[in-house]
Amino acid sequence: MLKHKNIIKSIAVTLLTAVLFSCSKNIEEVNRLYQENEIIPISETKDFKLSYTMSGDKVMIMTAPLMIDYTNQKELTYQYFPENFKIVIINPDHKEKTIITADKAFLYKNPDLAELIGHVNIKGADGSSLQTGHLYWDGVNKHIFGEEKTTLRQNDEFISGIGFDSSLDFKNVRLNKINGVLKIKDSL
Repeated sequence: MLKHKNIIKSIAVTLLTAVLFSCSKNIEEVNRLYQENEIIPISETKDFKLSYTMSGDKVMIMTAPLMIDYTNQKELTYQYFPENFKIVIINPDHKEKTIITADKAFLYKNPDLAELIGHVNIKGADGSSLQTGHLYWDGVNKHIFGEEKTTLRQNDEFISGIGFDSSLDFKNVRLNKINGVLKIKDSL
């Protein structure tokens, strides 16, 4: 009987030792990955929805089916939206909205920059629209820009070009290598 208890204790000690060593190996592996600056997200959020308010009024709503948060990185902190990214900007009168959609997006924290990729579409409250494949939104300098084919529709005008730069309100749009249909005032 005493011999039987010693065998059971030996088995229990062996198993406990194996468990402790395997745990320490996993902790060592996690620490090694983190120390090697492995890109590991801090969190993932499904059905992401964020509302920005100013003085109690909603001014912007951002949505996506998934947000992966990499703001724990040392070099470049960002949030990644791998599909169906959407922003709705609500004007102060709450009647007009600007809607921005893209296949995916990166929101960088420093500098304050958004990168929208794939079927980027901006539909202004006034009915104007801009379509491109890749767009940068510079929050510091308050402008948007891109280097890909871009199509701009305003009123009865249809303009396309390669690359663009614009203020956030689209009042100062500059397209490169343009073609399209433009209205020209007769000054005579």
